[in-house]
Formats: sequence, structure tokens, C-alpha cells
Amino acid sequence: MNYDARQQENADIPNAELADRIGLSPSACLRRVAKLRQSGIIRKTVVVIDPASVGRPLCAVINLEFHRHGNQFRQDFIRKVRDLDAVRQCHVVTGEVTGVMILQMRDMAEYTALCETLFDADDNIVWYRTYIITETLKDEMGPAF
Repeated sequence: MNYDARQQENADIPNAELADRIGLSPSACLRRVAKLRQSGIIRKTVVVIDPASVGRPLCAVINLEFHRHGNQFRQDFIRKVRDLDAVRQCHVVTGEVTGVMILQMRDMAEYTALCETLFDADDNIVWYRTYIITETLKDEMGPAF
């Protein structure tokens, strides 16, 4: 199946318009979209909101290193991360760091409180480094095709 990155740009178009664009009948288009969802190719449909317009203008990328890497330690961290609204993405990665997080916060006070809760109070976090985003040059959703 061929995909075009532009197909990810607007999930809000009516089914009839989508069907017309891809050359299918509306009912066949609905079936195909349902099949893509069922198979997991379409994981979810989201709305992308401007963070500043909802009071979360401060964005940071944080690299961190675990002291111990066992499953139990990772699961403890995952539980904490899932409960924090400011954490928008969290990835376990290969290389010089254990994880990379992307946070979207109201202000530096929220950042400081989050660091105290998530990193400073966790004996398994060896260190963390924060990079405050000053300008976003590209912010695309989903994979490239």
C-alpha cells in the first residue's frame, strides 16, 4: 500500500471528500479506514493544539540516565511519567542516555516542581539535562513516507 505524507495533514476531512481523493466509493473508503484502524496502521486520530494558546508555552527536551536498568526500575519510572500531564513524550533510547522526554509546561515553576518530583526524588536517576526549546523549525506528526 502506498502512502503519501500529505494524507496525515488533515484527518478532519469528510469521508466523501477522502473517498473522492483516493478514487473509492464512500462506503469502500469507510471500510478501508476501519481496516487501517483495526490493523493498527492508524493508531489514533488527534487534534494538534497550539500549546501557547492553552497556557503551556514552555517546551523542553530532557535527556536522562538511569543508575539501574532492570525492568522493575523502568516500570516505576513509567508509572510516574504516565501521571504527569506535562510529559508529552518519553522514550527509552540507545546511546549515551537512557531516555529522552519532551515536556510542555506553563512556566519555570512547573518545570522546577516536575524536576523535584520526577528526577531529584528518584535515586535511580543518575543525572538529567534539560534543553529549553527557543524556536521550533519543524513539528510534524507521524512517520515520513
